[in-house]
Amino acid sequence: MSTIHFRIDDETKRLAMQAAERQKMSLTEIMRQRAEELAAEERLHQEGAHDAWLEQQITTAFSRYDAGEGHFISDEEMNSHMDKLKAQATRGKL
Repeated sequence: MSTIHFRIDDETKRLAMQAAERQKMSLTEIMRQRAEELAAEERLHQEGAHDAWLEQQITTAFSRYDAGEGHFISDEEMNSHMDKLKAQATRGKL
């Protein structure tokens, strides 16, 4: 676990500590809780960004298919191609 340090003015610190005491928590506990909330918000944001990217990729793929630009290969061909790519990646040639 890592530590976060930051500076705030004395008045802000005093008021924040009073607010924490009123909630029967330490200022550290409240700040940790808020940091965890921020991290959870960021996870949702990043997942949403990935979802939007994935949806765009799917839409593009279907558009290409509808335009007759799609080329399908068998599962066996795909696995063979992926095995070759994995071998190249393992050798560092990608």
